Order: sequence, then C-alpha cells, then structure tokens
Amino acid sequence: MDDAEEDNNESTDDSPPVGNPDTGQGDNIGDNTDNDNTEEQEPQSKTMNGIDVSNYQRGLDLSKVDIDFVIIKATEGTSLVMDTCDGFYQQAKQLGIHRGIYHFARPEYNSAEAEAAYFLQHTQGYRNDCIMALDWESPGCTDPSWALTWLNYVYNQTGVRPLIYMSDSVARNQNWTNVIAADYGLWVAKYRDYEPDYNFDMSNAGSDPTGGSWPFYAMWQWTSSGRLDGYSGNLDCNIFYGSVNAWNAYAGIK
Repeated sequence: MDDAEEDNNESTDDSPPVGNPDTGQGDNIGDNTDNDNTEEQEPQSKTMNGIDVSNYQRGLDLSKVDIDFVIIKATEGTSLVMDTCDGFYQQAKQLGIHRGIYHFARPEYNSAEAEAAYFLQHTQGYRNDCIMALDWESPGCTDPSWALTWLNYVYNQTGVRPLIYMSDSVARNQNWTNVIAADYGLWVAKYRDYEPDYNFDMSNAGSDPTGGSWPFYAMWQWTSSGRLDGYSGNLDCNIFYGSVNAWNAYAGIK
C-alpha cells in the first residue's frame, strides 16, 4: 500500500492490546483453557511480523524472506483481480506462512455492495483460511458509512469480520463511531520516515499510532521502506499484536 502518510504525533498507548474479533474483549483469543490438560503448552508469541504485497512485488519469493504472515492484494473496485494473488497465496500456504487478503476500495466509482460482492466472488477459495481486510486509502475514501456497508456485507456473507486498513490521520479525522461499534478491527498505517528499515528492526519506527477512537488496533504498518534479507526491494512491514490463535480467530479458522 502506497499512501500511508508520515506522521510524528505522539501516542499514549505503548502496547495496544488485541481484543476478540467478535466481542472486542480480552487478548487470549482461542487459547486452550481446558484445565484437565496437564501437558505443558509452549507459550505463543504475542506479536507477529509480516508484509503486505501486491503486483508491485511481482517476483518476490516468499521462501527467501523470514516472515510470519503475508497479506495479499486480491481485488480493486469492480474490475481488477490481481494476477499475482493466488501465486503468493498458494506459496505462503505451502510454506506455512499465515495469510491475509485485501480489497482496495474505490468509492468514487462504485457502490459498497458491488465492490464487496466482487471481492467475495473472486476470493471464494480463501474463505475461513485468511484474514480479510478493506484498504481505505483512495481519493474517494471519505465516507465511513460506505466502508461500514462493505464490511457488513462481507461479514454477513462469511461470518467473519474483516479488518479495515487506513492511515492514522484518517483514523483520527473521519468519524468511525459506527464502524467501531460494529466491532470491526483496525489495521493502521503510520511511518516515521521513508528511510530503509532492516529485518523488522523497529528501533526507528517512531511513536505509536493513536488509532483514532479505536480502543486498540490489531496491526500496525510501520514502514513502506522495509528491507528483508532475500529480497532487494522495499516492502511494507507490519506488526500484528497477537498470537497465532488471535490471527486464526480474525481469519475465522476453526
């Protein structure tokens, strides 16, 4: 994703919790609480590192980079299906990398229902296997009610709540009250600068996003200039604030 802005506003939340994607409560989503299980369980990491990709990363070999997850652009508007999506998706699945897909919204051209139907039509094989997200960054992305209609349509058809991606300034400056009340999670973008950051080293990531009125955010895209061993180009790097169980819950994996 290309339009998240550089933003240096301070945040008072140093470590945003991850809530249940269905209820917004708690941060132990899907954890095994069976007290009769006496076998010691290996603790899961509370964060995961990953990238998001589109046709711009054509040729990227996911086996060469060290990532926990990849989120792949699937569709845009009502006329574009990314020809790299399935290749990235199937390679990630084969490698055991957690997966997500996203739709790039074009409210300036289409209704929310038409775009949601188009997204679902072309991603049927990925349902209940990956996180879904709406990318809210085109020039026409000014009306949160359009986004809510899209999110509700996808949720009603799949039973899984998508995330919504936006810059931190959009999270602050548009009215997301109804989207938050409907329990849709935030994937927020905020960069300190556009200098290279290597192998998920966040020491120069800058201050945390505010997340607007969201009580927490599920994921932070903290640079578009990420560099990973095994790939020569820039990558969007993200941190997911949750364990594998949390990821699977957002993806609707039973």
